[in-house]
Amino acid sequence: MKRLLLSLLMLSTLTLSLSGQNTREDEARDDLDYTSSSEDRRRQQSNFGGQLWYGAGAQLGFQGGNGTSFFQIGVSPIVGYKLNNVISVGPRASLTYNNFRFETFNGTERNNFLTWSGGIFARAKVFQQFFVHGEYSLVSDVDIFTNGDEVRVNRTIPFLGGGFQQGGGPGMAGFEILILFRLTQPDRINDSPYEFRTGFNYNF
Repeated sequence: MKRLLLSLLMLSTLTLSLSGQNTREDEARDDLDYTSSSEDRRRQQSNFGGQLWYGAGAQLGFQGGNGTSFFQIGVSPIVGYKLNNVISVGPRASLTYNNFRFETFNGTERNNFLTWSGGIFARAKVFQQFFVHGEYSLVSDVDIFTNGDEVRVNRTIPFLGGGFQQGGGPGMAGFEILILFRLTQPDRINDSPYEFRTGFNYNF
C-alpha cells in the first residue's frame, strides 16, 4: 500500500513538473512569436517607407501687353510608390494662384482666382536617367470674360510623355524635366497640346 501511494505521489510530481515545463515553453514561444511579429511589422513599415519617393514642382509666370497683364505662382507636389525597380505609381496635385488685370472703358479690372488639378500617374524608368510618364488628371480652370465675370470649368485630361532626371536615386535628391502631350483635343482657346514641367524629387 505504501509503495502504491509513493508511486502515485512520484507520478503526480512528474506530471506537475512536465506541465509546468510545457507552460514555460508555451510562454516562451508566445513571447518569441510576439517579438517576431513586432519585428515583421516594423520591417514592413520600413520597407513601405523606403519604396516611396517624393517630388515637387513650381510654377511662376508673367506676361503682359495691349492693356492686359497676367501673373501666376503655384506648387505641384507628387508622391510615388515603387512597385519594383522600374515602375512607380501615385498621386499628383497642383495649386496655382492667378492674377489677371485688363483695361476697360470703366478703368482697370482685376481678377484673382485659384486653379488646381489632381490625378494619378504611372512612371517607368526605361534607360539610365530617362523615364516615361502617363497621367490622368482632373483640371479646374477659370474663364474670364470681358465684363469681368468668372466661370469655372472642370475637365479630365490624360497626358503621356517622358522626362529626364539629373542626379537622384535611393536616398538622394534629383532634378527632373518632363514634356507631356495631352491625349485629347484642346477645347479652350489657350489650351496647349503639350506641357513642360520641371521639379525636384527625392528617393526616385
